[in-house]
Amino acid sequence: MRIAIRYLCFLVVMLCAGTLYSQTITGKVTDNENLPLPGATILVKGTKNSTVTDIDGSYKLLNVKSGSTLEFTFIGFNMQAVNANKSVINVSLIPNTQELNEVVIVGATMKKGDLTGAVSSVSGDKLREVPTPNVVQALQGRASGVYVQQSAVPGQAGSIRIRGNNSLNFGGNPIFVIDGLVTDGNFENINPDDIASMEVLKDASATALYGSRAANGVIVITTKKGSRSGEAKIQYDTWTGVSEFARNIPLMNAQQLFDLRVDAYANRYMDEHPGADRAAYINQIKSDGSTVFAPYELESYRTGKSYNWLDQVTRSGFQTNHNLSFSGGGEKGTYFVSFNYVDQEGLLKNSDFKRYNGKINLTQDLKSWLQFGTNTTFSRSKTNYQESSAFGVALGANPLLPIDPKATYLRYGEVFDQNLYNPIKSLDIINSSTRNRLTSSNFLSAKPVKGLDIRTTLSVDVIDQANFDYVPSYTGQSLRNSMNGEAHHYRYSQLNYQWDNTVTYSKVFAEKHDVSVMGGFSVMSNSGNSTDVRARGFVSDDLTYMALSGAYQKDNAQLGSNFTDYTNQSYFARANYTFDGKYNITGTIRRDGSSKFGPNNKWGTFPSIAGSWDIAKENFLSGFEKLSQLKFRIGYGIVGNQNVDAYRYFALYNAQVSNNSGTYVSDNYIDNFDLKWEKQKQFNIGLDAGFFRNRLTASANYFHINNDDLLMLRNMPVSSGYKYKLDNIGATTNEGIELELSGDIIKNKDFRWNVSANISSAKNKVTKLYGDATEIYSLGGYSNNEIQRTGNFFLGKSVNTVYVFQYDGIAQQGEDLSKVNYGSRTVQAGDIKIKDRNGDGVINDQDRYVVGDLNPDYYGGFSTDLNYKGFALNAVFAYSIGGKRPSGTYESYMNSGGMSAAHTDLLDRWTPTNTNTDVPRAYYGGGRYTLGETDKAIQDASFLRLNALTLSYTLQDKVAESVFLKNCRFYVTGSNLFIITKYKGYDPEGGDSYPLSRMVVLGLNVSL
Repeated sequence: MRIAIRYLCFLVVMLCAGTLYSQTITGKVTDNENLPLPGATILVKGTKNSTVTDIDGSYKLLNVKSGSTLEFTFIGFNMQAVNANKSVINVSLIPNTQELNEVVIVGATMKKGDLTGAVSSVSGDKLREVPTPNVVQALQGRASGVYVQQSAVPGQAGSIRIRGNNSLNFGGNPIFVIDGLVTDGNFENINPDDIASMEVLKDASATALYGSRAANGVIVITTKKGSRSGEAKIQYDTWTGVSEFARNIPLMNAQQLFDLRVDAYANRYMDEHPGADRAAYINQIKSDGSTVFAPYELESYRTGKSYNWLDQVTRSGFQTNHNLSFSGGGEKGTYFVSFNYVDQEGLLKNSDFKRYNGKINLTQDLKSWLQFGTNTTFSRSKTNYQESSAFGVALGANPLLPIDPKATYLRYGEVFDQNLYNPIKSLDIINSSTRNRLTSSNFLSAKPVKGLDIRTTLSVDVIDQANFDYVPSYTGQSLRNSMNGEAHHYRYSQLNYQWDNTVTYSKVFAEKHDVSVMGGFSVMSNSGNSTDVRARGFVSDDLTYMALSGAYQKDNAQLGSNFTDYTNQSYFARANYTFDGKYNITGTIRRDGSSKFGPNNKWGTFPSIAGSWDIAKENFLSGFEKLSQLKFRIGYGIVGNQNVDAYRYFALYNAQVSNNSGTYVSDNYIDNFDLKWEKQKQFNIGLDAGFFRNRLTASANYFHINNDDLLMLRNMPVSSGYKYKLDNIGATTNEGIELELSGDIIKNKDFRWNVSANISSAKNKVTKLYGDATEIYSLGGYSNNEIQRTGNFFLGKSVNTVYVFQYDGIAQQGEDLSKVNYGSRTVQAGDIKIKDRNGDGVINDQDRYVVGDLNPDYYGGFSTDLNYKGFALNAVFAYSIGGKRPSGTYESYMNSGGMSAAHTDLLDRWTPTNTNTDVPRAYYGGGRYTLGETDKAIQDASFLRLNALTLSYTLQDKVAESVFLKNCRFYVTGSNLFIITKYKGYDPEGGDSYPLSRMVVLGLNVSL
């Protein structure tokens, strides 16, 4: 009995000891504002025992030994260690300003706060609110000073401008810096799911470190990294959507077009035969044996049929995106690995885009003072394009013409038009492009003593592209040009490497003096080559472009190739001083050498200086507790532009063979060894404000830019033996304002509401052209000597002007038109009149004027985010106000005389009984002014677009954990749901060549 009692006592003691030794700990993890941190990691130090917090920041950790140390970690916050000496432990984490604010710039890391210039930040989460594989499209409306024009073509990135146009001929997209690697093209290969943050550097102080490449702005992308918490994370994101045309152009149906042609021909007949019987003529042309309508057209009209050829080449689109990532790390390193697949099926048949991305980001502490890292991405994309004429021909096809897949050409009336290739047959034409791209940025960072960082980064960007086209022998394109089938191969490869070396030293003296200095040098080399081959004459179309040896028209073969190399060498230095966290001054200087410029001006120097003052930290504002920040910024700097072709300062010659004799032929450019950088001198002043612990923030900027030594093409005298010379002869100014606002209107545990908005404006002006010139015209048209509406430069006007005649109404019956000499044009009742602006009684080119410019007066975007428990509603808008834009598609349909497609606006055309209209009469034939020659055709391109509307639900943590998930979110998104605009083409941004789509998406985000 005693033995039994002893055993029982021993068991009780051991159970008590076990309870003391192993316990369950619960609690909550919040941020410095007492808001929950879902997904924070709690780890028992020295073990693998860990857990993560749920959606309200709560956690439960089992089997914790008494006396253990718990480590609380969350991305962007400092790790906090706590002794496990009680059963309930609540922790408030402090933001890690170093981790949150660091960006990699030219191979060195810098704090965002030290970027004293104009910088806009966009998080990766914000970019992903718009379901698109295109990072440029995702950026639209998100940052002030950034103007994005979308491209509807699958796989194309669209255009992006920062602070407007700062070059006459050689401006363009900004450079992208991806984990330190500088790239200025192929943005469509960037996977938005890999992006952690994006910084848009806009003024010279912010961009000065890029010197010669920064004139168009800089976008710095930092991709995702792993965490040293020891907790591995698996993330899967996917969405699938169906798309349709966002807008349609209203065209006349068969019966309406028939009536228009009757009216147009009758008007012409009456002009040529005054006093004739109009009704009798109309009866004749509507009867069998008509000289105006073909029998098939009369049949369609009489039976009420109308044929839609556009349906033959379009479809509903389908898009899908899959992204799988793995991330984690330990005390000595981190890893992030992702795989991405994108499939975009366009609205036009045979147009699609597929992309495969793989990425690996690694960091490893080799020693306590030595770290190695790599950021490497491989991308493969394949794009198929619909033959370029198919969409336009199908859209403008004769609705009276029955669908015939076998016809070679389409027609109006009896005559086949060899310009109207059958769009159904055009679908058999192959246009494909495949691109492989490898980017890798690899760094070694040594920190031998505190504050000193010696860093070297070697980056490569390798591109291999192949385009393959084939035109079958039975298509109109082949028959018209006697090709008998044509195969086209184009191959392009590029190697770009970049080696950056920096030394940075940072130290805080006497607690108030924060000093950071950096010096370095960089070398960049780019080499590319291309091969272009066309072969014609194939016995069979079976092998398409895959057997060039089968082409028998040897004399019609075309061969081409090109090789280019250019290099840059740079030295740069930067110093930053902050006193007491309130006053900051930054100075930067960079000296660049480029092989693109002549020996007399290869080198350029680009300095900048900027300062800031956080007034909110002054003692005299200490009583204003609601004021979190009030930072005043001012800066001035110079950057450059080298966006010209390599070897352009030489007079180049190409090899040519004629009559079995080889020779060298000039490319018509004379040499210019004094060719030099375009220089941009920019002044910026700004103010950043934060209120209520930064729940309400605002940022405002004003900038003024002087662009000098702008590169332009000059026409050379015939006696020189050349046609053109590239020279530094132009100058412009550019100024504008930018404003960003963001506010957490409601911010508590269950309900959060955030709104943000931005607005920008940029106005440029030409201040100098070559010599005494006050204007430079862009010539073209049928004679190649007609002044074009766009592409002209006028002293004192915008870079992107629209230059046309002024519409002066519709001529009316009985009106005296003899006071104005219209030259070779005819103006009668119902025709367009042109305003005699200079009053000389003659209408000529002197009566044209600048009606406006293509740039908007204001542009930007706004968004709202509502979150209630697990539900969220998000809306993203973009807008543009005041830009002008011509639409060649709309104008061509407004010029119809019934022998081409016609817009329904022509239903309100002038007739003797409908004179109160601004639409001219129907007329078949030339000699009249058309709408496109006047300001009446220049449309207001303002718009308001709902880019994305998303409704989502995130599972409660307990539910997610029951199926072994950390997080699970479902959502549905409507993309490009509506647009409000007066523009009458397809889209005020994308234009008319490819219609923008409206898409509905179902998506899922899961993490393990």
